Amino acid sequence: MEMYRRTFAEINLDHLQHNIQVLQRSFPQVPFLCPMVKANAYGHGDVQLARFLETLGIRHLGVCLIEEGLLLRNFGVKAEILVFRGFDREGAEKILQYNMTPVVTSWEQIDYLEAAATGPVGIHLKFDTGMNRLGFRPEEAQKLFDRLWQNKKIRLKALVTHLFNGEDAVDPQGLSAGQLRALHKVSELFRPFEIFCHALNSAGILSAMLLKDQGLPADHPLALQNWGLRPGLLIYGYNPLVQKNFVDLKPVMSLKSHVATYRHLRVGETVSYGGTWTAKRESVIAVVPIGYADGYHRILSNQSSVLFAGRKVPLVGNICMDYLMLDVTDVVQGQDLKGFKDQEVTLFGYGSDGTFLSPEELAVQAHTITWEMLTSVGERVPRVYTGVASGFIAEEIGG
Repeated sequence: MEMYRRTFAEINLDHLQHNIQVLQRSFPQVPFLCPMVKANAYGHGDVQLARFLETLGIRHLGVCLIEEGLLLRNFGVKAEILVFRGFDREGAEKILQYNMTPVVTSWEQIDYLEAAATGPVGIHLKFDTGMNRLGFRPEEAQKLFDRLWQNKKIRLKALVTHLFNGEDAVDPQGLSAGQLRALHKVSELFRPFEIFCHALNSAGILSAMLLKDQGLPADHPLALQNWGLRPGLLIYGYNPLVQKNFVDLKPVMSLKSHVATYRHLRVGETVSYGGTWTAKRESVIAVVPIGYADGYHRILSNQSSVLFAGRKVPLVGNICMDYLMLDVTDVVQGQDLKGFKDQEVTLFGYGSDGTFLSPEELAVQAHTITWEMLTSVGERVPRVYTGVASGFIAEEIGG
């Protein structure tokens, strides 16, 4: 890969494989394991990760957009691709043409599929159990049963819901428990279809793992049936629950750059647009070629730290579109800067020396969530794949 600016996202495929194997060991009999690779695989590179996940035995992948599914198909991904966003008649035709599986959320979508289908079409049916975004109401279940039973055009394969507060799934009286009970009740009506149900996102999956370790009560909603899994954040190495230590996940992405140049500031001089940071001593400022156009949020200006030579150093001044600046005075003081030429900088993830800075910490500082920190990493930041399968990526994808 040609790289004239040494700013990149390092994607560790060994860590991804580890996280997938944690799931496979914890849920050996699960009827449905569907890693979510929407939004460019949470910023990690959807085509590359989808192809790699197939080598790990993954048979289902989840996307939001039809366009995301088309991209995967055009690069040779053969797994069953679930499309979770709604669609019109044209979208229905494209889904069928590329052998994708629609997650149906409205009566109109049933009409579109019936009109476009030439043979039986497998679908997953989504029920809204509290998210109040997409899906059928549970009270529509009987009408849906009647519409789909012995339907020659549509074959129901699964029921779906979306936990909107999966972090409380350990609580048998929590919001997630109510959602799971609601979908389970609906599923009993649809038993003649021999369907399965999937509802557990990363938080729900981790809740189930936590309770399994403690002894999952037989009457807990997580034990009502063998729920299918739709992991997102989890496979990329992060645990959204408050309880962290019961599962060993490995972060997959590290966002890195290298110092472009150093500036020596006198007392009273300022840094970057608006002069929002003023040197209170003679300072050494490292200029790093990454900015908000690359997905490092401007709100982190004068707030965050990065890893420089294995130590945390403060980011100073306003983050620019293409650059940010660091106060590295305490690290380089009294030393020859030639020894820090092209010094690696880790914005989050693992430095080459093994030091680690979590995007979860940055998310708190940016008043956002870990998901956004990962998915914000822009298209102009190359993804560099490392680990045992990196050769597979380079050979098969051309990356």
